[in-house]
Amino acid sequence: MPFFSLDEQALWDLCPDKMKHAVQGGVTGLAYFTMGKDADDAPTVVGLRMAPGCVLPRHGHDCHRFEIVVQGTLDVGERVLGVGDVMVTEPNVVYGPHIAGPEGCITYEVFSNHRGSHVVLFDLAQGLVECDVTTEDGLAKLQQAMEEDARLGAQP
Repeated sequence: MPFFSLDEQALWDLCPDKMKHAVQGGVTGLAYFTMGKDADDAPTVVGLRMAPGCVLPRHGHDCHRFEIVVQGTLDVGERVLGVGDVMVTEPNVVYGPHIAGPEGCITYEVFSNHRGSHVVLFDLAQGLVECDVTTEDGLAKLQQAMEEDARLGAQP
């Protein structure tokens, strides 16, 4: 039975190859735990490590989601979440932006299906845009939608 600590690199090495490109900018770590097989769309837990001030844009997922802060703070708009605080969202409900506090933030997100851990619904001026962030096509679609958003004068 493996054990991991937040400050051990072995935890953050659990980022699948298809998600390593997402560890950039303010996102400094991702760890994936699928509760079964990816192909079965099993529930998935994602550890997310964010640098101080990291901003995650307004978005949602197609599944139920439970998030708990385990280190630092996270400004979710309505309040600032601290260690032990949780946020729960229903499928297709958008939230955010989320802003990591001055000491950064680590959360664990529990997704009711694997797809929800990497297919993201971005809330842009033209409406919800679904992007699979594990694929080049999905990332290109997101980039194109964000450029269109900027062209339309939308605010982040």
